Amino acid sequence: MEIKKKQQAFEVALRELTGANPKLAEALKKDHIDLDTLTDIEVIELFWATELFPIYADKSPHTRRAYKQDLEFVLSFVMTKTEGLKRLTVLDIHRYLFDVNEQYSPRTAQRKNNMLKRLLTYLHINQYHQHNLAFHVKNQKRPEPLRREVDFEEIERIAESFRYTVQRAQKKELIELRNETIGYLLLTTGMRASELLSVKFNNVKRNQHTFYIEVKGKRDKWRRIPLTEKTSHLINRLQTLMMIEEVDTLYIAFSTKKSGKALTYEALRLMTHKAVEVVAAKNSNPPHWFRRAYITKLLANGSPLIGVMQLVGHNSINTTNAYLQSLNELSNLHVTNLPFE
Repeated sequence: MEIKKKQQAFEVALRELTGANPKLAEALKKDHIDLDTLTDIEVIELFWATELFPIYADKSPHTRRAYKQDLEFVLSFVMTKTEGLKRLTVLDIHRYLFDVNEQYSPRTAQRKNNMLKRLLTYLHINQYHQHNLAFHVKNQKRPEPLRREVDFEEIERIAESFRYTVQRAQKKELIELRNETIGYLLLTTGMRASELLSVKFNNVKRNQHTFYIEVKGKRDKWRRIPLTEKTSHLINRLQTLMMIEEVDTLYIAFSTKKSGKALTYEALRLMTHKAVEVVAAKNSNPPHWFRRAYITKLLANGSPLIGVMQLVGHNSINTTNAYLQSLNELSNLHVTNLPFE
């Protein structure tokens, strides 16, 4: 009876794996995955189901979204600029590398190249290609753009200018306060833009010492970030004004176009650029610049490297250590103070 239950559970898992497509299930019944009877779309589906996200894997939504974007780019290239997966050539690979290098930054290009390399290796191992074309996928050597030095006074002025990016007349006071709160959260927490956009009012907590915010970062890791007095005050004011204006949403960075939803990253990026224009800065700075300024300021204030790494959610201390290059003088590393208090 127990064996029968396990067999039934496996059948359910198999249907989930193959999407109840009998051709995909049939392709798994040899000592290699038989891809020859499948269309390009079905090959990609099986690659997704057996290589990237098998039923026993536990990947975060962030990883799933990133893989989906990269795989869609590969599939689009194959379908529009080649004769199909089966007939890929070395020249096709170089054309793909050229397109990626023209369109994306080195880090994003490397990610998309890795997806293609992984797919080609998968095809070769399963005897779809005689030769492993992944050998020809190499990341282009391109100098990283020079990083702009952090001007702490300027970035604080930019954060203050978020409230002046509002042009609409309806509920203008509320939207100005929302934008100002977003600006100060970027400035004083070091959150990634994606983290800020997912933060809800119930993520703001208080203990006997201070207000803090609970943030879920990469790989679903939670961390606590203390809030400055001004930032916590802005959040409280925003929540109060939302009740008065009868705006019902869980998100601090709420959208005015989609009820109950958060702002999109693109909307946040445009808001940041408008704030930069308000202070007449020459360069357009992405939301991530606030995170960089926050980390650099923490280190300049004397915070321990390991403490900063944990606070901002870096996976490696080497990432945090790289921010020390922005500092001219590192001394008196004893006292931890919140930046921009």
